[in-house]
Amino acid sequence: MTSITNPCDKKFAWVVKNFSSLQLQDCYVSVPVLIRDVKWRLFVYPEENNGDHLSLYLQVDFESMPCGWRKYTQFRLTVVNQLSEQYSVKREGPKWFDKKAPEWGWGDMIPLTKLNDINSGFLVNGEVMIVAEVETFEAIRTSQVEKISDDSEWTVLDYYSSSEEDKDDDVTVVVKGFHVLESQVNQVKEIFEKHPDLASNFKVKNQNLKNVYMGVLLDLIKTLRKSPKELTEEDLNLAVSRLSDLTKAGFMLDWLNQKLVKALEKQRVLVQTLRSEILN
Repeated sequence: MTSITNPCDKKFAWVVKNFSSLQLQDCYVSVPVLIRDVKWRLFVYPEENNGDHLSLYLQVDFESMPCGWRKYTQFRLTVVNQLSEQYSVKREGPKWFDKKAPEWGWGDMIPLTKLNDINSGFLVNGEVMIVAEVETFEAIRTSQVEKISDDSEWTVLDYYSSSEEDKDDDVTVVVKGFHVLESQVNQVKEIFEKHPDLASNFKVKNQNLKNVYMGVLLDLIKTLRKSPKELTEEDLNLAVSRLSDLTKAGFMLDWLNQKLVKALEKQRVLVQTLRSEILN
């Protein structure tokens, strides 16, 4: 079996050759791929607990991570239909990866009968293609963060270690109770200045989750700053989902909802214009 990995930002592919000849009870592992300073790999069981399904998992390589760190990760695993993308099988979810939970995935990713059907598009020339998309948020070394008050305006926290190798760790700043990277401080402070009621109804108390929500908010803002030509349908669908999650958590985001509505309208007009040009 040969693994082929093509890392592209947050995405990599694994081509499993001679799939039909694999031993059903064995575990097969891809070569590790580096994404944002962390190595990830995929592994499959052609037949595990669910004897009639392929089991597929994403695993973090803890040899590449400093002790005590955790990674909040949003990931998607896809068994690619090589004849038609719309029939590809996809599973996704947000998870914390740490030493106690170094891998996440699904034991019933796709039925083996469907996967092995030579007419289904999943097994082509004896090869099965699997794609992983991995987005990680900055982890917090909670055991080494100085105790602070959530109502502090903003406080610099130096992550420290007795190890010489860790002296250059990122500095994290607390803005209105949210831990953000030093490079994000000006943006977050500006958001609160323009929208002082942003987190007035925010319900989440767990500090780690608060930080994750702020990361999602910043990522959503970044997405909506793209031009209509840069935005894909997938970008906008994900933006709608994330805005809903942030609103349910208590963020006051009417201003951002207006931006999303405008983005959706601009993309609709762009699609109509392109269709008209093609037809004419």
